[in-house]
Amino acid sequence: MKTWIPVKEFSKTNRIVHHISAVMFIGALLLMAYDQYVGSSDAMLLHQSFGVVVFVLYFGRIVLMGWFGKPEALGTQMEQFLAHMAHLALYGILLLMPLSGLMLNIARARDTVVFGLFTIPGFSERNMDIYLMALDVHSFLEWICYLLLFAHVGASMFHHFVLKDDTLKRMWGKTD
Repeated sequence: MKTWIPVKEFSKTNRIVHHISAVMFIGALLLMAYDQYVGSSDAMLLHQSFGVVVFVLYFGRIVLMGWFGKPEALGTQMEQFLAHMAHLALYGILLLMPLSGLMLNIARARDTVVFGLFTIPGFSERNMDIYLMALDVHSFLEWICYLLLFAHVGASMFHHFVLKDDTLKRMWGKTD
């Protein structure tokens, strides 16, 4: 049974969500690096807000692919399998990273304020067991995230410049 409806290219809505969430996800990574270097609480607040938005956008993107379909992977059967596995891992990261980050805040009995628009309340008391588990998950996923991001961009460039197929064009909606 196919999970997605095969189409020639991603829908415009799906492409927009992909690009916005990619910018926000990379922004969240950069804000975290900045916070670790400078120690800016504003950077951490933005990082948390970006994480919540990325979660919502990527959850929505998965729903959109169910409604509007997604293109079949190009290449050999092995390349298609690897692309499918890599995308499943990316979707998992883009959902689990924000959730584990949110759990860090909640377990520390801190509210998560999303761009000043709404607040996700923390626990009434700190729960160090949940905090340590969420920290381990978030830290582990951070390194997996860097590897997957590098592989995703690298594979896109490989398809575009070496294989010269339409993989990258389909994401930008430029197929003929």
